[in-house]
Amino acid sequence: MNVLRESMIGQVTSDLTLLPEEDLPLVVEFVDYLKDRRKRKTPQPLSVAEIRSEARRRAQLLDQMPREEIVARFEQLAEEIRREVIEKGTAVNGDWLHD
Repeated sequence: MNVLRESMIGQVTSDLTLLPEEDLPLVVEFVDYLKDRRKRKTPQPLSVAEIRSEARRRAQLLDQMPREEIVARFEQLAEEIRREVIEKGTAVNGDWLHD
């Protein structure tokens, strides 16, 4: 590992200790998002057991989060997905009517 990378990791680690505990699940979710983004570049299919394990892990992270925050995050992700499919030209015409 090079010195710059080690320094950056040290800084991030130090910054994480300053965050309120309720923000840590969001940090984990963001890191997961970055890992998922990287995986999309080199797709490797997950087994059913891996998908279930990941779903349980994520559900545990959300267990402590207020419903309003979960709904806001869901809406944000839905908007990101909507923009992505529009950019790719794979969007389906129509509006989302219900949750």
